[in-house]
Parts: sequence; structure tokens; C-alpha cells
Amino acid sequence: MAEDIRQNFGADTAITITLNSLGNGSSAASSAIDLGNPGPFSLTLEALLNGSAAGNTGNVEVYAQWSNDNTDFSDTLNDLLVGAARLNGTTAVSKVFSMPVHARYLRLRAANTSGAALNSSGNTLRFVPITVAQD
Repeated sequence: MAEDIRQNFGADTAITITLNSLGNGSSAASSAIDLGNPGPFSLTLEALLNGSAAGNTGNVEVYAQWSNDNTDFSDTLNDLLVGAARLNGTTAVSKVFSMPVHARYLRLRAANTSGAALNSSGNTLRFVPITVAQD
């Protein structure tokens, strides 16, 4: 008899990254995340972003930097684009991304090209690991 294969959603986890007051044209990288062994096959990311001015109408792009050994991460020219969140001025926005896992260790980099600095509070990245549950 065949078994069902389903997604198993792990714990919602905050990512250590400094996004508050991130200037336009600037980027910030997170601390390294150890996804474990065995690790998940996929992640969902949630970006909660808050503009500080009416000029915040561009994007905040999120990039993945992978490493097999927790030492050599990709540089900014070779990061993998995860996605972009479009800001709408001073109202907070939420964007959820899905991404495959390429290696055990991960850093995320957020690049602010929204047109103005982000607000001094209310900006976060979170992730949920997705594994396979076989019952």
C-alpha cells in the first residue's frame, strides 16, 4: 500500500537581520542560518516591511547566499534572487516567498531600492522550514 507524502511545516523562526532604518540603495545580510542535517527541502519566507515616507514605492529585494561549510557564502554579485516586495509608501506590507534549499547554511540579504529608508521599526524577516511527512 502506498503511503501519502505531505508537507510538514516547521516552527516559524525570526531571522537575525537589521532592516529597521535601512537606507535606500543599501543592503543588509542576516546572520548564518544552520538548516540542519537532515535539512528541509524548502523554506517559506515572510517579509514584513514598513516604509517611512511617501517615496517608499519601489522594491525591497531578498537574496539567498548559500554555503556548504558555513564559511564560504556567495558574494553579492552571485546571490540568488528569492523575490521582491513592493512597498506602497508608509503603509506596512507583507510578502511571502517560497524557495528551494540549495545547501545546509543560508544567509539572506535584503536590498532596499524602495526610494527612501525603511521605517525605524516594524521590519522583519521570518522563515518556516518545509520537510516531508510520511505517514
